[in-house]
Amino acid sequence: MARNVSIPVRSGSGNWFGWILAVVLAAALNLFLFAIMPEMIRAVPENLERHAPVQAIQVVRVKRPEPPPQKQKPPEPEPPKPKETAAPKAVQKKMPRPPVPKPSLPFALNPKLPPVAHSLEMPPLESFAMDAPQLKDRYLAHELDTGLIPLAKVAPVYPLHAARRGIEGKVQVQFLVTAEGRVTDIEILAAEPEKVFDKSVMDCVSRWRFRPGRVQGIPVAALAQTTIKFQLE
Repeated sequence: MARNVSIPVRSGSGNWFGWILAVVLAAALNLFLFAIMPEMIRAVPENLERHAPVQAIQVVRVKRPEPPPQKQKPPEPEPPKPKETAAPKAVQKKMPRPPVPKPSLPFALNPKLPPVAHSLEMPPLESFAMDAPQLKDRYLAHELDTGLIPLAKVAPVYPLHAARRGIEGKVQVQFLVTAEGRVTDIEILAAEPEKVFDKSVMDCVSRWRFRPGRVQGIPVAALAQTTIKFQLE
C-alpha cells in the first residue's frame, strides 16, 4: 500500500521575499528617473528656430486738431431811451372879475339915527355853589340809590356742642358795610337761644364782602340787617 507523505512548507519566507523585491524595484526606478531628469531639462526643441521673432508693437496717440476759437460778437448797443418831456403846464389866465353893480335903494338913509353901542351890557349872573353833595357817615338800606350787592358770603359753622344736643335756633345780626365793601360794627340784635350761636355768626359775618351802596353815584357806608337760622337735617 502506498503512503501519503506531507512536507511542511513555511509560508513566512515567501512573504519576506516579495517585500524585498518590491523595495529593490522601487529604488531602481527612482534612481533612473533622477538620472534622466537633467537631460530632459537641457533638451531644446528643434522647431524653436523656425518661429519668427515677435516684434513689439508701439501705440502712438494722435491728438485731434482743436477747433478754432469762435469770434465773440460785440454786444449790440442799447437803443437810446426817449427823453421824457415835461408836459406843458396849463397856464391859467386870470379872468377879469365882472363889475358888481351897486344896489340902488328906493329910500334915503336917515343920517340922524343914534350911534350903535360898541359893547353889550349883560345882566349879572346869579351865584350858585359847585360843591359836592353833603353825605352822611352812614345810611340805611332804604336811603340808598343803589343797594348792597353781596360778593362773598361765608356760611356759619354749626357749633359742635349744639349739634350733639340737637339744639336749633336763629340769630338776628346788624352790621355796617363800609364804602370799600368791608363789614364792621357787628352787633347781635336777638338770638334764640341766647349765646349759643353768637360767636359762629360773628366769625362768618366778619368775612363777608359787598359791593357798597351808592348815593348820587358815590359809594357810601350803609347799615344792614339779616337773620341767620341754624337747623339740623
